[in-house]
Amino acid sequence: MGLAIPDDRTPTSPRAIEARWFALPRAIKEKLAHLEARKDMLHGACETLRHRVLALRAELSEKTQRLKHALANASPETRVGVTGSDPWTGGSGSGVATYGGLPGPERQQEIDRLAEQLGRLDVLYRAAQERWQSAARIYQSCHEWLEGAELATLVPVVVKYEHLTDPRGEVEALRALLAALAEDAAAVERAPIPTAEALQRLDALARDVAARVEARRRERARAFLTLGGVRGVGGLYGLVEGFAEHARELAEKMVERCEEDFLAEQKAWRNAVQAQTIPGEPVAATERPKRLAELARKRHDLEQREEALVLSAEAAGLDLDRRGDADPAIVLCTVLADAAA
Repeated sequence: MGLAIPDDRTPTSPRAIEARWFALPRAIKEKLAHLEARKDMLHGACETLRHRVLALRAELSEKTQRLKHALANASPETRVGVTGSDPWTGGSGSGVATYGGLPGPERQQEIDRLAEQLGRLDVLYRAAQERWQSAARIYQSCHEWLEGAELATLVPVVVKYEHLTDPRGEVEALRALLAALAEDAAAVERAPIPTAEALQRLDALARDVAARVEARRRERARAFLTLGGVRGVGGLYGLVEGFAEHARELAEKMVERCEEDFLAEQKAWRNAVQAQTIPGEPVAATERPKRLAELARKRHDLEQREEALVLSAEAAGLDLDRRGDADPAIVLCTVLADAAA
């Protein structure tokens, strides 16, 4: 008989933490472990390359300094004729011994070789560092998403293994489509509204402003019915002694004046709106959420397909990097059929 475990998204007690962990689907726990292992593996490779780069850089620096010192302290080259004999065989001979002079060209060649190796290793190290950072971001985002996800939503999406002729090319093609979808979504988000809708907004604002102006006018008109009446325009508009001692009072009067000018210039405002050049395709406010929802659905399907291709490539022995900004829910819940069994 199974235990009924309440869905505590952020358990704090040891019992609740362990109960939530054991309630997670096995395929998702294995997927998270795989992502963590891959992150640690790439980190190990990255650290190995880093130590090699540091050691090679130190060796190159040391030998460069030694060559500079040898060049700075080189003595003139001296050649001396010498003769000698071998006491065992009785043979004799002569030759020329050379003292001093500049270091041989092989020392500079060694430095050039080390510099070439350092440049090659540095490129490999930077590439490994990017791969590790991407894998670390993926694991961290999946771990954080899993901690806050409802247990009822953690349903593995099982995909079948596919034999891919060019898995890397197919993944890159999908990522190009994802990038295009992101551009489309950004274009929809910043797209202007149609002119007709803009004029409707202008009319709505004019109605609101007119209502406020009329309400103020009615309030001030009561002063004409009082015993003292209105003796000046300043009193009618509140411009009495002590006015504008606070910046808020001056700001309120400026807003009132701007609202009255706005109402008086309605025709000019309408003409200005109609004369605007609309960049790109306008999108109505009511249509915008629908467009974005459709693009999000397409993106979800493409990302799920992308993860399925990555899993099939891994099963075939080809390690493909995931995008650092991939959806953690899709990455974590998409599993191969064998892994879900």
